[in-house]
Parts: sequence; C-alpha cells; structure tokens
Amino acid sequence: MSDTGTSAAAAAGQPPSLSQLADVVAPPPISWMPQTVGWKVLAVLLVLIAIWLAWRGTRNWLRNRYRRDALAELRQIETCWKSDPAASVAVLTALPALIKRCALAAWPREQVASRSGAEWARFLVANAGHATPGALALEPLVREIQYHDEQVLRLVPQSDVAMLIEASRQWIQGHVSA
Repeated sequence: MSDTGTSAAAAAGQPPSLSQLADVVAPPPISWMPQTVGWKVLAVLLVLIAIWLAWRGTRNWLRNRYRRDALAELRQIETCWKSDPAASVAVLTALPALIKRCALAAWPREQVASRSGAEWARFLVANAGHATPGALALEPLVREIQYHDEQVLRLVPQSDVAMLIEASRQWIQGHVSA
C-alpha cells in the first residue's frame, strides 16, 4: 500500500506524507569483544601478569615489614634526640641494638647473633647492598662506640650522632637481606 500510495502521490505531484515514509534502520552496535583468538590470549596473559605483579608486590611489602618497623623506631629515636640533644648517650646505645634486631629479622640467627666488634662491622659492610657508605659510617659505632661507658659517649660530637643516625637509616633501607 505504501508503494502504491507513494507512487500515486508522486504521480499526482504531491509530496509523500510522513506516515508513508519508512524508518531508517540502524545497524546493530559493533561489539567490543575481540573477534580473534589472539586478542583473547593476550587478555588472559595480561590478567595473569597483573595477578603475578600484585602477588609479588604484596610479598615484598610483607617481607619488608621489619624495615618499616625499624625505620619507625629510628624516627622515634631521632625525634627524642632532636628534642633533647643531651640524649645522645641513649641514641648511641639504642642504634646498635636497633641495627642488630633489624639484621636478625633479615638473616638467620646463626649468621647474626654471635657477631660483634670488627666481625659485626664486616658483616654490615658485606651485606650493605647500595647502602655501603652508610655501613662504612656505622663501623666505628658497632666496632668501638657501643662498648664505651656513658662518660665517653657524652664526648661524641652532635654532628657524629646525626651522621650515625643517617647511616643507620641508609643501612636499614638499603641492605640486601638473605
């Protein structure tokens, strides 16, 4: 009917009415799903890589918890020392213990617990990783300073105490654990 009505209206010279026109048919939307197997394989590989990276990052984050705890304790020691510079004796006795506890968390007890003096200093340097300058600065602390009495520790300059705090921070952050 529409064909005959349209042709009759066209033959009469009249334009067709809107009721006689057909709607424009839109094509179906294009699918975002990949059409080939290669894209699906690539998607699966990317998901597996993302899962592996998340697992590895979580494992490293959990493994380095002792570093975060040691750095938090070091910040407390430093804050205490900055608020009371006379507390340098407490700082000089606390730093070797902090470093030893940090090393005990990173290496087996048999490798760390019995070391002291020059042997302990060599261990710190040998396992310093990219914190070798910090480990070299810690050598006098772990070799000699920690064994002196309080009167001798009071004579250590404040600049040396600040340097030992920074060296401890470098070693805690940069050592290579077992």
